[in-house]
Amino acid sequence: MAKIQARNVDDALYQRIEASAMRHERSLEGEIRIALREYYAPKEVDEAAQRSLREQWQQQTGHRLQWLFDRLIADGYLDKWKRERPAGIADFVRVSRQLHASPGQLMDLIEGRREMTHGMADELAKQFSANSDWLLTGEASPFSVTRLGSSGYSAFFLPADKGAYTFELLRIKQGRHEGTLIILRTRTDTGQTAFGIVTEAFYLRSGMGGGGHAELKAFILFLKTKCGHLAMNTFDFTPPEPDFDFWSVIGHHHPVWFQDADLRSTARWLHQVFNGDDPGDWFAGWSSDLNDIAGTPFGGSAEHDVE
Repeated sequence: MAKIQARNVDDALYQRIEASAMRHERSLEGEIRIALREYYAPKEVDEAAQRSLREQWQQQTGHRLQWLFDRLIADGYLDKWKRERPAGIADFVRVSRQLHASPGQLMDLIEGRREMTHGMADELAKQFSANSDWLLTGEASPFSVTRLGSSGYSAFFLPADKGAYTFELLRIKQGRHEGTLIILRTRTDTGQTAFGIVTEAFYLRSGMGGGGHAELKAFILFLKTKCGHLAMNTFDFTPPEPDFDFWSVIGHHHPVWFQDADLRSTARWLHQVFNGDDPGDWFAGWSSDLNDIAGTPFGGSAEHDVE
């Protein structure tokens, strides 16, 4: 190791070095060595600050894409048996075929070496129910969520493409969000699932006021008069944490997570309401609504149709 010797050091400077060495409990040589290293060592450069905007964006989209595939593993979509692992090379190779891309192109995207095009983001959204805007910008939620309510239901239940769909209606059974309705719409030929939720118009529980009951009645009549030909199944959904943070779960899981047999069970509440039976005091004080629903034939016209 190279040695440095200095002669005729100014007394005042020597005293300051000596005082600093004593304060830090170091030898005089050690104090000088550290001071020289701190002064002359090359400064570390903030790599992120040195990247161009494009490079930063590509790194961010790559991280989001890795997160998406990790979540698809954890939710049981890409791997039903080994969920406690990150997505790896074998997963990327298999997924690339679905995306009509080469494995190398997909890995370059994940590592931030390639630009994610709008077309690729749309394909990821199509194949995995992801949110293309989130993939590209980081805004909104990772998985697409359609919020249903007073604006109508036709676009979700009766899409314009006239494809064959199955519908799963899941009622959150307990906890802070009891009665919230989740709807999964799956296209039978592709298996692609859309996620819808009713958060404000009504709840499937007791304790609602007149506005909520009017919305619930209109929704049930819409299903009975407009959607009787659709394949619909109803379930009770029990979340792992009853008082979960709503928007940290909704939109942050693939729809298949809500189909986990450990979290849901078959229920008859829609059939009961169609027949005029109250599943659990939902219509306490509003029995006339149940009578109107029971008296409306399937495929018939309701007094107040909702689209």
